[in-house]
Amino acid sequence: MTKILPLICFLGLAVGISAQKSPSLLDPETISGNHQLNYLEVSGPVSGQWTADTVLVTGDLEIMSGENLTISPGTVVLFSGPYRISVKGSVTANGDINDPVLFTVADTTGFSDTLSNAGGWQGFVYEHLASGADSSQFSHCIFEYGKAFGADTFNQYGGAFRVFDFNKITFFSCTFTLNRALLSGGAVFAKNSDLVFDRCTFTGNRCGLSVQPWGYGGGICSLHAEPVVTNCLFEGNSATGIGGGASFDDSDPEISHNLFSNNYGGLGGGFGILRSNPSRVVSNNLVTSNEALFYGGGIACIRSNTVFTNNTIVNNLSMSGGGFYCNDSAVPTLYNTILVSNEGLGHEVYIWDVRSAPSFYYCNVEDGTAAFEGSGAHEGYLGTFENNLDTVPMFRGTGDFPFALQAESPCIDAGTPDTLGLLIPATDLEGRNRIYNGRIDIGAYEWNPGEGIAPSQAKSADINACPNPAKDEVTFVINTPVTQRGDLRIISIQGIVIHEETGIRLFPGNNRIIWDLTDDSGRRVRPGLYFCRIAGSSCSLIVQ
Repeated sequence: MTKILPLICFLGLAVGISAQKSPSLLDPETISGNHQLNYLEVSGPVSGQWTADTVLVTGDLEIMSGENLTISPGTVVLFSGPYRISVKGSVTANGDINDPVLFTVADTTGFSDTLSNAGGWQGFVYEHLASGADSSQFSHCIFEYGKAFGADTFNQYGGAFRVFDFNKITFFSCTFTLNRALLSGGAVFAKNSDLVFDRCTFTGNRCGLSVQPWGYGGGICSLHAEPVVTNCLFEGNSATGIGGGASFDDSDPEISHNLFSNNYGGLGGGFGILRSNPSRVVSNNLVTSNEALFYGGGIACIRSNTVFTNNTIVNNLSMSGGGFYCNDSAVPTLYNTILVSNEGLGHEVYIWDVRSAPSFYYCNVEDGTAAFEGSGAHEGYLGTFENNLDTVPMFRGTGDFPFALQAESPCIDAGTPDTLGLLIPATDLEGRNRIYNGRIDIGAYEWNPGEGIAPSQAKSADINACPNPAKDEVTFVINTPVTQRGDLRIISIQGIVIHEETGIRLFPGNNRIIWDLTDDSGRRVRPGLYFCRIAGSSCSLIVQ
């Protein structure tokens, strides 16, 4: 059951804003003059609502248990030194597409010094919060110049966020840029914490040193967790260890509809999954133009049994395993995946050891098993290689989705005829229905001769779920520039529509729809991950 109510939240697409940083931002004339109409100086315990144009942070901040800090759209949170925000309560920072909330530092001098905290702020810290603590929500926020280079190990993880043993943090349409960590998680480090990232952008984040200690996850490092990472962009991040864009260690991540491009790592230039036996599927991702110094230009899979479906892995580079790398008894399974035009010894796949045995079904792998190298290749290959193609995929080559398929592509209707159990999402990376003409295509894009969802349509409305995760009910906030009608569909991770509300009239601006977490038969839905679609836009929702 849904109810349509007036506006309460702000939302929109992620935007990249780069503020000019210099010591002059602290000058009284800048703060109190025409450039800043409102000014607030804070340190120590904080709570309530910040409505000032600029909030100048002059010392470490703490949000006490049971307290909430709300930050208004357009607020610039300006750190005058290497201070942190320790959260024992909750934070609500909801910017909007035109007025994001910006977290930055006043003076970036010394930021490039990898062995000091100079030129940065020390990020948000969530540590061992009680299970009953309120959730924190960040939407349309920009986090830049966070730096984790403290003297003790604890303060060397997560440039913008360090989260330990707490699940209730969601990020929607946020930008993480130019954050650094001495150890792991250039932007975000999360241990035993199931965070949600939807439509976020990670650019220019870094972790690790060129010599030990190695850093894992240039953008995100997840350890012992079940994160959700959907519709995100990872570009230009780097890690000296595993996962230039992201690293998932002993985790069960939901990784879908993401673009990993131009990231750099020691292993797994795009991303790495290690020491994991996940139940979720990695699907509908484009992994392109990433580079690894040693192994796995696109993806590194180490002691992991991950299932990959409908990914496109192309134009990646590494010394060995240009596209995909396996090591330490890794037994992943790849379905409907394109592996072409990658470079390195074993240009598509490198298998380090004979105990690693990746299997491939209905994929398009350039040069087939002949392109495999390593001890686990050739006569040492123990995986299964069935019903695969070795052909030119015929990408579109132009437009917003250059790796979508042309109408003549041999990858069309060439995927596995039985997708049962593969947890195929309802849509592809372009937003088109995932299965057309009765059979799934190979790769991250589904060819469809109909209109599908053109880029202009996909951006015509935005949807956000509040709260997320949800226990009792959820509010969908839909922002649209024009009056239109739309059908709200709630889709299970298996691709089944379990609730539908048709003919909803949407007015320009923000619209609210409340769903009571019941399906069309009136039964409460099971806990898990769901996809919510309306007017050409979608978001993910976790039901607890």
